[in-house]
Amino acid sequence: MKDDYTHNMTHEIKTPVAVAYSAADSMLRYYDQSDEARNRQFLKIIMQRLSFLSGMIENILSMSMERFKSMELELSRFELKPMVEEVTEMIKLKADKPVKIEVDIPDGLSVTADALHFGNVLSNLLDNAVKYSGDSVAIIIKADSDSITVADNGIGIKKENLPFIFDKFYRVSSGDRYETSGYGLGLFYVKQIIELHGWEIDVISKPGAGTQFRIKMNYEKGKDIIG
Repeated sequence: MKDDYTHNMTHEIKTPVAVAYSAADSMLRYYDQSDEARNRQFLKIIMQRLSFLSGMIENILSMSMERFKSMELELSRFELKPMVEEVTEMIKLKADKPVKIEVDIPDGLSVTADALHFGNVLSNLLDNAVKYSGDSVAIIIKADSDSITVADNGIGIKKENLPFIFDKFYRVSSGDRYETSGYGLGLFYVKQIIELHGWEIDVISKPGAGTQFRIKMNYEKGKDIIG
């Protein structure tokens, strides 16, 4: 599986690099300050391809996280709502469809977590909500002193697929065709990070009715997590 992953990853990386290079080369060789529409189009192409590469790099880093048990989190306490809003703005910026995100989090609610990995967890969940949806998507993010939920109105997940979505390399398919590009690493990473925090994550989903991920804080282990 790793050999197949490396082969497919290398093949897919070559295309966006070539496209971004060609667009940048055209701007350098034939730059016309007066043709703003053309320049914007080339810049848009470059940004789209760089965004795609950024997502691939995140997946590669996720795959390299083989030693989760020995990994040490850098815990800090921060206000939850500003971080969530920052992540949602990045998601909307790189989305290729209309995205509506409602953030229902009380002001002043704080969390003790590894800020970098916690942000990546949110980014992965929101990325999936955008990818596995129709022409537009509506997402609601809620949090209280017990849990954080990310719910969307996307295409949903079949019951038989739910037990496997956190497995490494697992991707939901339709027949012999995958609906979106990816390597089945995002949710594997999400669950590993959640468990390193001593938390739990569950999912509720139904085809045509969207998906809800719920991150539940674990107080039994005596960690000062949220409040």
